[in-house]
Amino acid sequence: MADVLYLLVLALIVYPTSAAIRFSNVFGDNMVLQRAPQRAVVWGYSTPNDMVTVMFDNFKDNTTADSSGEFKMQLPETSAGGPMDIMAQSHASKEQAMLKNVMFGDVFFCSGQSNMQFTVPSAFNASEEIAKANNYPHIRVMTVGQKTASPMPLTELKTIEQSWSVASNMAIGGGNWSYFSAVCWLFGRDLYDTMGGKVPIGLVSTNWGGTPVQDWSSTAALAKCNQTARDPEVPANQNNVDKVDLGNSQLYNAMIAPFLPMRAVGAIWYQGESNVGSGPQKGGNYYACQFSAMIADWRDKFMLENMYFGFVQLAPWVAGGGTLVAELRTGQMAALKLPMVGMASAADLGDLHSPFGSVHPRDKQTVGERLSTTARALLYKENIVYQGPIFASAQIQSTFEVSDDFAGTSVVVKFQPDTIGSGLMMKAASCPEGLDPKHCAGFELQTSDQMWHNAKGTVEGETVVISMAMEEFEAATISGVRYGYADWPILTVYNKEGFPAIPFTHSF
Repeated sequence: MADVLYLLVLALIVYPTSAAIRFSNVFGDNMVLQRAPQRAVVWGYSTPNDMVTVMFDNFKDNTTADSSGEFKMQLPETSAGGPMDIMAQSHASKEQAMLKNVMFGDVFFCSGQSNMQFTVPSAFNASEEIAKANNYPHIRVMTVGQKTASPMPLTELKTIEQSWSVASNMAIGGGNWSYFSAVCWLFGRDLYDTMGGKVPIGLVSTNWGGTPVQDWSSTAALAKCNQTARDPEVPANQNNVDKVDLGNSQLYNAMIAPFLPMRAVGAIWYQGESNVGSGPQKGGNYYACQFSAMIADWRDKFMLENMYFGFVQLAPWVAGGGTLVAELRTGQMAALKLPMVGMASAADLGDLHSPFGSVHPRDKQTVGERLSTTARALLYKENIVYQGPIFASAQIQSTFEVSDDFAGTSVVVKFQPDTIGSGLMMKAASCPEGLDPKHCAGFELQTSDQMWHNAKGTVEGETVVISMAMEEFEAATISGVRYGYADWPILTVYNKEGFPAIPFTHSF
């Protein structure tokens, strides 16, 4: 009965009767619809069983609303460009609904938690970035409102923070934690520039700080990792000061599902901090399953098998010490087994003195650029290096005498060939001054007593040789090697394209 009452109340919210015909609230003036070769879909609401005519440019066609009054129309393939107006007319009332100043281009969703919500006014060089936004009228932005969660998938948004807007200093500089998402904007702007400004870009920012991956996963995606819509071990109202009842699937239902009939080319994702830990629905192993399941499910629900998906590997962060953050970074990388998934590592972008906490580094420019590079390579098929060196194998190379009492052992690390780029190089890096060293790690070797020891790394051709001196009797007892495997990675190995080698751990 409670669910029935909920649906009745929701119907009053979602389907206002003030207009005889209207488009869904995911649409709006100034928006971007997906260009060819996809066929954009528009939908809206009229009277039940009404015939509706949809018109734009030289296109005109009829469709019939269903028994609830919803009508839907698939538009013809339309090349990048605009602006144009789209009209829907009710045959019953003769009233019209309009979408004005619409561009056709490429549409991306930008989702996750607070580092995706983090807005341009909070980022480095905010004033300059906001001022430059006036130069991009063919980028259009929208921000979904928060305080919106649902136990079942919605057909429309319950709240909208920022309706579709032409990029401008006002549209991009809406205030801290309001609009517009810095990572989303800088990703889209960089992509637009590198494509020569020929393709309009539509950016939908739909995110919520402090939320875990399971909130953004449908019930079908949860089932892939043996979960249900409500995990009894996860309390309601988690991470939410406004006491909206968050939980498994709640934000997928309210902030992703309403867009599903829409067409897009991709999504970017910055999330994972709320899944760091060792309890239920926490940790790298859990994330490896649920994040990959979420991506596959979004593609299925959007009916876009080859939907591009870019994500950000977590930045340095003063958490609890140990390896829990590092394990989550490793869990994120499981998604790279899926096609058309790109990773932009932020593991070298620490900001210890960020006024928003070290968990929120202000360098979103580098993050946006790295994400757009993955899209250029995977989505737009540019022949470019788009990620840092990724671990492939390690081999204990030799034991050598250092002195009468000490010997040295070295390990040779190889990387996946397509991530080396034009070669490896070293950069200087160290644990930030004032930060407890327990949070930091660079090169380390493990001995048979399970202890990890700091080591030295050097680039030799397309490999890194990691070595250290130890007592003679321990010289042949190396059992593991790792790099940057901590809250705060000390990353010194890069490819010459400027991407950092990805943190890793390996046991012999």
